[in-house]
Amino acid sequence: MPTLDIHHIARIEGHGNVDVELRDGTIGRVELKAVEPARFFEAMVGGRHFNEVALIVSRICGICSPNHTVTGLMAVEAALGLEVSERTKRLRQLLVYGSFIQNFATHLYVLAAPDYLGLPSAFPLAESKPEVLTRALGLKHLGNDLCTIVGGRPVHPINAVVGGFTDEPDAQTFQALAARLREAVPDAVATVALLASFEAPDLHPDREMLALHEAGRYAIVADEPGCQVAARKAGWRKPVADYPDLIIERMDPIKGNAKLSTVQDAAGVKAPFMVGALARVNQSFDELLPSALSAAQEAGMHKGEDNPYRNNLCQAIELVDALERCAAFCDELAQGEGSSTPPRSITLRAGTGRAATEAPRGTLYHTISLDDQGQVSAGDVITPTAQNLACIEADLRALAPVLDGLAQDEQILRIEQLIRAYDPCLSCAVH
Repeated sequence: MPTLDIHHIARIEGHGNVDVELRDGTIGRVELKAVEPARFFEAMVGGRHFNEVALIVSRICGICSPNHTVTGLMAVEAALGLEVSERTKRLRQLLVYGSFIQNFATHLYVLAAPDYLGLPSAFPLAESKPEVLTRALGLKHLGNDLCTIVGGRPVHPINAVVGGFTDEPDAQTFQALAARLREAVPDAVATVALLASFEAPDLHPDREMLALHEAGRYAIVADEPGCQVAARKAGWRKPVADYPDLIIERMDPIKGNAKLSTVQDAAGVKAPFMVGALARVNQSFDELLPSALSAAQEAGMHKGEDNPYRNNLCQAIELVDALERCAAFCDELAQGEGSSTPPRSITLRAGTGRAATEAPRGTLYHTISLDDQGQVSAGDVITPTAQNLACIEADLRALAPVLDGLAQDEQILRIEQLIRAYDPCLSCAVH
C-alpha cells in the first residue's frame, strides 16, 4: 500500500519517524517510531553512592535537568527517611520553575510557532517580527538566569544536594530576580495571546490525563504528603509512591527503544493517557495565579479542554503563572523565611524512595533503592515522553478522519503540529 513517510521530525528533542499507510486515498495505519539508541540511565546509577545519583540522572535531559536533579534528590531522601527544610523545598520549586521558563520560551517560539506562522524555522522572525524573537530570547535568558542563580549553572545544577543546598543567593539577588520576573509577565501574557491566535484542528480524543494535584496549591513538586497523582476523568487520587502500580510500561520492538505507557481508565481498560501542561491546567485550573487565570480566560481556555493541540496554549499560561509565582517565592526567600538550607547529617539505612515532580513535558517519576552502605541497588525512571508516546500515536489515529481530503503537505503539517504540541523528548523516552 502507498505510505506517507515522515522521517526525522524536525523541531523536537530527539529523533522520530511517522509511517502512515494510505488506503484508497484515506489514512489507515499510523505508527510513531523513536529512532534513538537505548541509554541505560537506570542501570547506570546501580552501585553508585547516593550522593552521585542527582549528578547522573540530571544528564538524562539538558532541558529538564533541574527536574531530574530535584526528583532524584527527593527519591534518595525518601529512601533515607531524611526531611528537608521549608526553605530547601522553596529553592527546589524555583529550580523546577526555571526549567519551565527555559523550556516553554524555546518550545513555543522556536519549535512550535513556525508551524502556525507559515515559516520553516524561527530564524525568519529576526527580519519579519524581530520583537517576537526578542521576547522569546528574553524569556529564555531569564529562565537560564533563574536556574543559574539557584542551581549554580543553567543546566545540570550543582548547588542542590541531598538534604539541602551547598550555596544560595543573598537577599539582594533574590530581590533583583523578583523584579526581573515581574517585568517579564507582560511578555508572557503576550505569548498567551499569540498562541491563542493560532488555528488548529478540532480534535477531541477521549483520553485520560494524569498530573500531580494538591488542594490549595498548583502542584509541581510532590514534597508534601497531600500531593498525589490524580486522574482527571476517572477522578482518583493516589500517593506518588504507588506510581509503579498505576502506570504500566512496555516495549514494542517495532517502534524502537522507547517505552510506551498505559493506565487503567474510567472503564477499567488499560489505555494511553496524557501528561503535561494541558493535564496540569485542567487539574489545577482554580489554583492559577491572577495574571495567568486572566490570560487563560482571555484566551478562551477552560477547565475540561481536551484538544491536545491546546497543550501549547497551556504551556504559555503556565509561563505567566511561573513568572508571577517565582517572583513571590523570591520575595519570601529574601526575607530569610523557611529555616536554613545547608545539608543535614545523614544516617545510612537500607530503603526505597519514590518521588515525582512536574517537568515541562509532564510528570516525572524516580525510584531509588539503597543498601545499608548508601549504595544504589536499583533505580527506576518514568519520563513524561515515555508516558505520552502511546497517547501521541493514538491521537494521530484519531486525527486521520480530519486529514482525509487534504493535500499531502497539509496532512504532514497537521501531523507534525500534533506531535510538536506534546513537546516530546524522544531521547528521554529511551532512557
